[in-house]
Amino acid sequence: MPTIKDVARLAGVTHAVVSRILNGDKALRVRSETRERVLAAAAELEYIPHHAAKALRASRAGAIGLAVHDLSNPVYSEVIKGAQEAINRHRSVLMLADAAELHRDAATFRRFVASDAIDALLLLPAGDDSDAAIAHSAAARIPTVLVNERSADYQSVSADEHTAGMLAVRHLADLGHREIGLLHLDGATQRGADRVDGHVAGLRELGLELDDRWVGDGGHEPESGRRALLRLAENGPLPSSIVVHSVQAAVGALIAARELGIDVPGELSIVGFHDMPYAAYLEPALTVVRMGLREMGAAAVETAMRLLDGETVDKQVKVTEPEPRIVVRDSTAPPRASSQRGGSPAR
Repeated sequence: MPTIKDVARLAGVTHAVVSRILNGDKALRVRSETRERVLAAAAELEYIPHHAAKALRASRAGAIGLAVHDLSNPVYSEVIKGAQEAINRHRSVLMLADAAELHRDAATFRRFVASDAIDALLLLPAGDDSDAAIAHSAAARIPTVLVNERSADYQSVSADEHTAGMLAVRHLADLGHREIGLLHLDGATQRGADRVDGHVAGLRELGLELDDRWVGDGGHEPESGRRALLRLAENGPLPSSIVVHSVQAAVGALIAARELGIDVPGELSIVGFHDMPYAAYLEPALTVVRMGLREMGAAAVETAMRLLDGETVDKQVKVTEPEPRIVVRDSTAPPRASSQRGGSPAR
């Protein structure tokens, strides 16, 4: 006997949309082509709604969940602000949750999703095992969108991380640097990989390659960035410049440089990723690659709403406005002649 999910699969929409169309939900905003496609699929499969289907919701819960791994992370807070602004336009509410806690109590999370308490889930992944588990549980029931990430498996909204990685290197190269180190993100995220790919592409534009002596795991917190730069210093002379793929870790790198007695930017130029209000007030003020964090949050909400409307949405949504750009402050400057020690090996 065909099920509502079979109809949804054939029509290319969610089962919630099928239910609302077949139950004559007048509040559903959906294109006439979509409605006709669902009705045709139901007829082709000879699907007959049973009594339980009649009891399904005739309207949405009016809430979208947003799961993050660290509510105190200022980068995430910018995404949340954008999502909140967008959700307000839809007269809905945003429900925040700690991703680690959702994963820790997976059974409760599954019951929560099954209860139709939220219409969709937005997830800001950190690159650990919990991300896949949460996304898998949610996507089986409701529209699920990964935010600040590019995914081949789930709906996702991301920035142009590859271009951002190249911009950081180009900025340092324009200042005259040929020794360009890297403190990358931790966790197995595609955004982290894309930033590294962009960094490598930027070096190759200069005829350079990534030098392993000047590469470390900077993580995404001040302490992890501090430890990463100290480890590089233990292994030998530092490069004349370094790109840090997290604004938080870049703060830690500034602290480590101060502990080592290294002048920034005189002896070491530092570029961080993402612009936070405090970046302009650091000593020295931090040069960063700015990307549209609020725009990503808003785009994630709009993507979820379109999916709920039964629309076809690109699997990977890329936020292109605003484009990534360098915000130049005091932490970068031309290298001192004495700091040049031959640079990375030329190709």
